[in-house]
Amino acid sequence: MAALALHYDDLVDYIKRRFHGRDFARDLMHEVCVQMLEKPPRDPIATPLAFLRKTAFNRAIDRIRAERTRQAHLNGHVPEYLSVDDWDGAQALDFEQQLAALLDIIQALPVRQRQVFLLHRIHDMSQREIAEELGISVNMVTQHFGRAMKTIGQHWEPARRALRKNP
Repeated sequence: MAALALHYDDLVDYIKRRFHGRDFARDLMHEVCVQMLEKPPRDPIATPLAFLRKTAFNRAIDRIRAERTRQAHLNGHVPEYLSVDDWDGAQALDFEQQLAALLDIIQALPVRQRQVFLLHRIHDMSQREIAEELGISVNMVTQHFGRAMKTIGQHWEPARRALRKNP
């Protein structure tokens, strides 16, 4: 809970930037605070700011989806994201295989490269924030991220195809 108090304003700003509304962000952070009080994480959190950002982001998505679903039911429509995909079986299988391959590549990255990559791409943290969180220099963050991207580009087929198209 100390991390939540320490990063509260940053988290409100993060949600405000992503979802365009200070009142929404503050209300959401109130929900996250209550959630953390009612059900604190069982295990110690290695990167508290990243954990709190992900928790807040997920809560925001849940609230937006719930509101869209409520509105759709009131209007008698089914939201687009609840409809069945137009993909055929081959497209769905290809997507699942490519996603599994990407996850395997990310998992195989050296620990620090994987941390930096996930904090930047998944948790949307800046290089400076990652450096502070991990206790390393911004230059090292840049190097780790570059190496991670190079490895992904070399081993993941969609990235290799994109590189061949745009040399």
